[in-house]
Amino acid sequence: MRYQLTDWAARSMAPMNLALKASHAFVTHPVNPYSYSPLGKFHGALLESATRLTQPYPKRGFNFGPVEIAGKHCPVNQRTVLRKPFCDLLHFERHGAPAAPKVLFVAAMSGHHATLSRPALAEFLPDHDVYITDWVDARLVPVHAGRFGLEEYTAYVIEFLRFIGPGTHVVGICQAAVPALMAAGVMAAGEDAARPQSLTLLAGPIDITAARNAMSKLCENYNLPLMRKLLIHSVPRAYPGAGRKVFPGMQQVAGFMSMNSKAHIKSKLRFLKDVTLANHDAADKHREFYDEYYAVMDSTEEFWVETMERVFLDQHLPRGKMQFQGETIDCTAITDIPLLTLEGENDDMIAPGMTRAAQDICSSLPDHLREHHVQEGVGHYGIFNGSIYQQQIAPRIKRFMQRHG
Repeated sequence: MRYQLTDWAARSMAPMNLALKASHAFVTHPVNPYSYSPLGKFHGALLESATRLTQPYPKRGFNFGPVEIAGKHCPVNQRTVLRKPFCDLLHFERHGAPAAPKVLFVAAMSGHHATLSRPALAEFLPDHDVYITDWVDARLVPVHAGRFGLEEYTAYVIEFLRFIGPGTHVVGICQAAVPALMAAGVMAAGEDAARPQSLTLLAGPIDITAARNAMSKLCENYNLPLMRKLLIHSVPRAYPGAGRKVFPGMQQVAGFMSMNSKAHIKSKLRFLKDVTLANHDAADKHREFYDEYYAVMDSTEEFWVETMERVFLDQHLPRGKMQFQGETIDCTAITDIPLLTLEGENDDMIAPGMTRAAQDICSSLPDHLREHHVQEGVGHYGIFNGSIYQQQIAPRIKRFMQRHG
């Protein structure tokens, strides 16, 4: 019922949004002399900000243009090569390009679509054969498709690696670092030929007790049964997944924003200033980021509950308790999968140390197959997005993959 009310409220904003857009068009129209005055510019900026607060944000596309490879422009074709109820495996085929190392990006399922990782993929397209897990919004998956929890997520990663074939590098982004490491442990123990060629973990919650921040403190006294009652909702009848129990994406993103509310408020105020002063590049970057950030997706109840229990509250991986299909995952079986862990110095969500914990869990891995790096000057999203990612982080990951290819 609460989800239905929220969904109805969001839909009811459409008339207001249309009125705001019409007002914005009038105030900013080139033939309107008012639009050239300082007050008119500020008025237009206010109206755009209000419009953006009341509009829906649909899932965006990857929409990669041609990439330049050896002086040749090669078109990029996005193709779904394997379709599962809760995820599509996407392949970005580079027409006319030579063979390149394969890399699977495992996207997080934490309220955002895989397209949030678009900037991370873009840096690899010129010199890698890129795949990504494109998770499906849980409200679009019929109930008869069954459950989807942390172990099903891990099983998908294993299935995708076997489909792509041996020699595939894996990059686990944020929350996805946990199931990526789980999959590597399972495949290593079984001496699976398709186990990762290398494993890179970007700002993932491998062990949140390794550092203290707002998130780890919150988890110390987290009442899961109570929060389950408050946060889990049934999908309304208007969607294919009607009746499925989910953790709505809008609530997940609201939780993220509340952890860093000051930064988001500053960003909104800076956008208002940039639009008023016609700083087009800065304003466009704001629009680009929040158009993606506000495009949300729901997670299944079982995935959210199991992630909270096993990752954030009881830390099953570092304690050697993580289960997969009735067996305990033994990460000491990882002896030949090179491991790179990366963290952001200013990350207020996954503090430095939480991802590095994977190095200790994989205790049998030789020193020459492991590397850890804390990137100065970046927060959580900066570890896979932005100029520092382009100039320093992506090249470091590529060098690591090249050394161990």
